[in-house]
Amino acid sequence: MTKKIINKRYEELITIIDKHNLLYHTYDSPEITDYEYDELYLELKNLEKNNSSIIKEYSPTQRVGSSLLESFEKRNHEYPMLSLSNAASQDEFNEFHKKISIKIKKNNFELFAEPKFDGLAVNICFENGRFRYATTRGDGFIGEDVTHNVKTIKTLPLKINTSRLPDKFDLRGEIFIDKNDFMLINKKLSQDNEKEYSNPRNLAAGSIRQLDPLIASSRNLKLFIHGVSDYASFFEFKTHSDLMAHLSNLGFPVNKHSKIITNLEDCYDYFFQMSNIRDSIPYEIDGLVYRVNDFSKYNSLGFTSKSPKWAIAYKFKSLEAMTRIKSVTYQVGRTGAITPVAELDPVNIGGVSVSRATLHNFSEIRIKDIYINDYVYVKRAGDVIPDIDRVELKRRKNIKRIVVPKICPSCSSELKRENNQVALKCINSKKCRPQIEGSIIHFISRKGMNIIGIGNQIIKELIEKKLIKRTADIYRLREDDFNKLDRVGPKSIKNYMSAIDKSKNVSFNKFIYSLGIKEVGETSSKSLSIEFKTINELVRCSLDKLIDINDVGPIVAKNIVHYMNDIDNKQNIGDLLKYGVEISYSKNIKYNKYAVITGIFENYSRERLKNNLESIGYNVTNSISKKTNILICGEKPGNKLSKAKDFKIKIVYEKELSKLLSESR
Repeated sequence: MTKKIINKRYEELITIIDKHNLLYHTYDSPEITDYEYDELYLELKNLEKNNSSIIKEYSPTQRVGSSLLESFEKRNHEYPMLSLSNAASQDEFNEFHKKISIKIKKNNFELFAEPKFDGLAVNICFENGRFRYATTRGDGFIGEDVTHNVKTIKTLPLKINTSRLPDKFDLRGEIFIDKNDFMLINKKLSQDNEKEYSNPRNLAAGSIRQLDPLIASSRNLKLFIHGVSDYASFFEFKTHSDLMAHLSNLGFPVNKHSKIITNLEDCYDYFFQMSNIRDSIPYEIDGLVYRVNDFSKYNSLGFTSKSPKWAIAYKFKSLEAMTRIKSVTYQVGRTGAITPVAELDPVNIGGVSVSRATLHNFSEIRIKDIYINDYVYVKRAGDVIPDIDRVELKRRKNIKRIVVPKICPSCSSELKRENNQVALKCINSKKCRPQIEGSIIHFISRKGMNIIGIGNQIIKELIEKKLIKRTADIYRLREDDFNKLDRVGPKSIKNYMSAIDKSKNVSFNKFIYSLGIKEVGETSSKSLSIEFKTINELVRCSLDKLIDINDVGPIVAKNIVHYMNDIDNKQNIGDLLKYGVEISYSKNIKYNKYAVITGIFENYSRERLKNNLESIGYNVTNSISKKTNILICGEKPGNKLSKAKDFKIKIVYEKELSKLLSESR
């Protein structure tokens, strides 16, 4: 083939593949088989392999970067990303419609209506027909640059025809994850002993903020474009619907459920129509957006400081259904806390069969006046375990009181309330099975010892077969022990042993976190790792010294002392070291100064600033205390600034940062 023919075919393949990505991933209407798609993609890859000079940045093969990002940089929005005002009732929507009618002197006018997507708002910049960058909403004025991850979204064209469009423009859209993909990803996270996401929106947000674009790419993120930042620059178009139709023709994913409405009655008809089918839609929506269709009316209608006056979000009521409480069971958490759980007659809520709902605690049961055999309204708003909202008193009959248990449902030990707390607890942490399971699962988690591949089920089976009783026993396991488990093959066993061995080298802060001391999280673990030179120092620490440490305080300090004074815990720590765990202290003893960050920074992300400060000897903490040496202050600081002034703490503003960072090295 001649160079001209190769270039022509190359551009054709890009256009064809982009088209089929859109049809498959957004509109669920593929026109070709997976095999045919793979053949097209392979042809494109081979063309690039044999003709490297033709490779363009907008090719589907170039969507994923090859390297990890260090952090997300901040980027100013050229036009603020305002939020929409909300209507939660017909009266509120009527008021919105009435105000526009009065302003434009028309009772009936065109509104463009479409679903309100429950995802992550994003600004996408195009220049001269090429995708340039993408930014999260942030505070509406400054967001995070997530270009590398947005580029992985297959339905976003990276090159477009520029006719009828400005040389440079910003699109506004929503990034989301399908319900089915959400369940599959959570299942995989659970198998890998990783924390699951509570709802698709959180998963989308977490995915778009991954420093590794390969992870973002694997999450099958999707996108809908719903507007532009500056409507005045799109002077070729008179209405929002015309603009959306043009963007759709260019290959941008635009929602197919949009509709033009001309009167108030039809607004409600459309609202009820969409609320009835929302369960069948493959992605989450939480309402509808109505906006004036005619661009010429935008200036006269105007804006508030937070939102345009020509648009509103009419929210659906939370997904709920009524069912009966059959019985109440009790769950024991890692810390021994008892959670009552309502066992329900199965009911469908939002396409999901729900048979259990959390009752949180016994005070909640009293407040909501809940009994067994009560008919209750159960809400599902993305939570893993649905919540009981209220009781249907008109249907109350043959009710039974929910008895507060006196003994642990797992180990039959006495239950107690500590220091007048709401939670009822089992204090037999050494022999209570759920607490043992919880402590070991916490120990091996990613934020702890990070023993990759050993999931919750494996831990439960190891305990069931009495192969482990405490965290230190993990390091006594041999291949023969794993052979005693069900359905575990030789390859898996080798992977488990390798993961256990790799985990033996651990930083001091992660080791502290892995112990599972009550209320000692990541931040306080790091503060402790900085304050103490060795684990033995921490074991022997005094209450007074602990109270004085940043991010610890009196309650956490008491928990630490109580944990370290326990002979079994001391023995477990000693055995962990005896079985080969090596704690790295070197990275933690260099910090001799304390810094706190507040506000928004033009040239630094929080993570980058934190890393820079740590590199010059600062421990970055969350709260101001008498130990704080310096406050790093950006724009729009919170109350930390006034507190720092009261304590006479040195304040460094962004313009002074480069001097501080360079002089301290």
